[in-house]
Amino acid sequence: MDAVVMLEWLLERDVNALLRLDAERAGVRPWTFHASGGFQGERWTVRADADSAEECLDRARVALRARGLELPE
Repeated sequence: MDAVVMLEWLLERDVNALLRLDAERAGVRPWTFHASGGFQGERWTVRADADSAEECLDRARVALRARGLELPE
């Protein structure tokens, strides 16, 4: 699942998410994924930092699964 498909999948489930590249952190895990969701008072957030976009999304998938979101492959 590429980044765009993953973000669209999260959008369909009312999850706020972003994938960010921070040039000021170049060389030190410049990629960040952040997502938040939940309803009826049950809010959660997920953050993953990594050296590459692919690694960042892999870490994000693991963290989202821990929150009960089973992303398709």
